[in-house]
Amino acid sequence: MKLPWDLLRTLIVETYGGKVDDEGDFGMLKKIVEDVVDQSAYETDHQLVEPRDSDEGLKVPSGTTMSDFMEWVSRLPEREPPTYLGLPANAEKLLLVEQGQGVVRDMKKICDLLEDEETGQEEH
Repeated sequence: MKLPWDLLRTLIVETYGGKVDDEGDFGMLKKIVEDVVDQSAYETDHQLVEPRDSDEGLKVPSGTTMSDFMEWVSRLPEREPPTYLGLPANAEKLLLVEQGQGVVRDMKKICDLLEDEETGQEEH
């Protein structure tokens, strides 16, 4: 029996993509689904995630039993690398830098408002 791969991909993308409001993110979802929901993804040693930067990537489990799968799952990293989602390896660092810069901007606004209050000036 041949599986309807195109139909499966469309159903998954439409089901989960309905919650995605950014075109770039939607495109990334489509790419991930196309890479994973494919006949070749069920062959031994298929590379689910290509190696990038210092990351080894991710291959499908080589066994077919539940214990093989559970062993594979237990070897997965506790925190998935951003590269698993097609992001750069330093994506988390970039996010933290952006959040830090936002905190600094907000603190500057608060300090400016407090300074204006102390001097009796109002912002127009």
